Amino acid sequence: MAQAAGTQSSQPGVLQSAWFWQTAAEQVNPPVAPPAPPPTEPSGVPKGDVAVANTASDGSSSKLATIAFQVGALKPGATVDSFSLEITLDSAGTNINASGAPVVACLPTRLWPAKEGADISDAPPTDCSTKVPAKVKGDTYTFAIAGIAQRWVGDINAGVALINDPDNTSTPFQTVFSVKSIKTSMTYTPAVTTPPPALGNSSNIGGNGTGTGAGTTQADAGTTAPQPAPVEMPANGPTTTTTPPTTGQSPQLAPTSPQTQPAALAKKASSMPGNPFWLAAIAIALLIGVAAIVLADDAVPVPNATTTRLGRVLRDRERERLTQTTTPSRV
Repeated sequence: MAQAAGTQSSQPGVLQSAWFWQTAAEQVNPPVAPPAPPPTEPSGVPKGDVAVANTASDGSSSKLATIAFQVGALKPGATVDSFSLEITLDSAGTNINASGAPVVACLPTRLWPAKEGADISDAPPTDCSTKVPAKVKGDTYTFAIAGIAQRWVGDINAGVALINDPDNTSTPFQTVFSVKSIKTSMTYTPAVTTPPPALGNSSNIGGNGTGTGAGTTQADAGTTAPQPAPVEMPANGPTTTTTPPTTGQSPQLAPTSPQTQPAALAKKASSMPGNPFWLAAIAIALLIGVAAIVLADDAVPVPNATTTRLGRVLRDRERERLTQTTTPSRV
């Protein structure tokens, strides 16, 4: 989320200053300037001062001054809310019609050299579309140049130019200002910035949150997780309902706990013999055993149902065979 740093204030110092001069000889012999001002033509400007003058009738300036300020605090995106420039006349200079002279502040459109009394050809062009007239109080000229200062933000710091009002074509004057008397005050709003996203505490991975520690997690100090409610277990063994099923529905078994599910009962395969079969088989086996015993016994009388000769011969041979098998042979 974007946030503003609030309004700031400062008193920018002078970075550099200069003044430029179109001499009387140049005015008489335009546009070619002589190699140097004639020595008999004094400027009337003490060293370290700057001057503004008008000696023509075309709205130009025979002298103009430029001043740049230390405004490193004005980062791109900043807004200049106010900028006041105060400068006072130097009584040691040659001031002509200086009281209420039509001096205005305009924007230089390029950088300029820090020279005193430099030729007018070195002076930067000026943009006076938003010129700022001076408020004169005694010997002090005050200019409210917030609009000009705003042009420095994100662009070149070309400072401000003090020149003759282009609308003044009739009043000659000269004002000599002391650079040392300059006072400034500026208020501005810094650029809106967006803070970087907050990073978690890398030394406590999965650690403290933003709460007060009164949560329900196990990691919060002073609290414990809620214990589960007791669960009633069903009685041992499976339970079934005795309610007869309704028409079209299969019988329902009462729910049982997974721990008490009964093992599945083994059922007889439908192809296995029933109990009568096994009883009959046992009876037949007993009958066969009894018959074998009877046949092996010599004392058992043979029924007389078969009285044929062939029957008697067969029975005699069978007895002999049995006698031979039961009597141990003598060596």
